[in-house]
Amino acid sequence: MEEKQTNETPQEPGYTPRPAWQLWAARIGLVLFICLVILQVIQMYRGFR
Repeated sequence: MEEKQTNETPQEPGYTPRPAWQLWAARIGLVLFICLVILQVIQMYRGFR
């Protein structure tokens, strides 16, 4: 028996953007991280005086 070859290639899914809540969670997390680093630098500076 012969197998029929089809020219169909499976369609790969395209880019799907992330949900808005993930973007905002990442932004808020980044701001909190930067604030934490700034507070640690200030605390380190106070310890050196």
